[in-house]
Amino acid sequence: MMRHAGRVLILGGLLAVGLTGCGPMPGEKVLVDVQAEYLGLADQRVAVMVAADGHLMHSYPEAQPLLMKVVTAAIAQNVPGVTTTIPDQVTKFQTANPYWMNLRYSDLAKKMGVDKIVLVDLVEYQTHEPGNAHIWQGLITANLGVIDATAQDPDNFVYYNTVMVRFPEDSEIGIVDSDNETIQLGMSVLFARKGGGLFYDHQIEVDP
Repeated sequence: MMRHAGRVLILGGLLAVGLTGCGPMPGEKVLVDVQAEYLGLADQRVAVMVAADGHLMHSYPEAQPLLMKVVTAAIAQNVPGVTTTIPDQVTKFQTANPYWMNLRYSDLAKKMGVDKIVLVDLVEYQTHEPGNAHIWQGLITANLGVIDATAQDPDNFVYYNTVMVRFPEDSEIGIVDSDNETIQLGMSVLFARKGGGLFYDHQIEVDP
């Protein structure tokens, strides 16, 4: 199976961390350091896999491949020495093996030919405010776990967390002037930053 190390350049500008200045101007945000929660992907062969139920995949067929690409990009660009499976190769495997989620995790890792799998299990994925088709508001909630083929118990997660993002960011209300592509891209990038950021030290912007 084809792999590459740190070459995924999907949305590089959106995933990159901003440069620090001499000091925050009025209204500007400041950068703060965030430590990784799990550093075990370094120098490993890693595949990112996204799972979703049939209803979600029917409603949002772009969700699975898009999230796989942006999360893979975040990990490939920021985790030292990692070798990531090309997302298109993962998609081909999932298409050829529609019941891949029924495999034991240890068997799944062997079939993917990797040391570890970052499994993103989608719980919520929506582009509109609930009950209002005219208001755009992106939401992703997913359970994110790491499968380690080299662990003593490779059939259980070695790391597990739940990640939730909204787009527009830091807003409880949606927007009228937008479109499906913009909302899905925006919320997927935010998810990649937050979900991918669990695996490497990074910085985030906050209000001073």
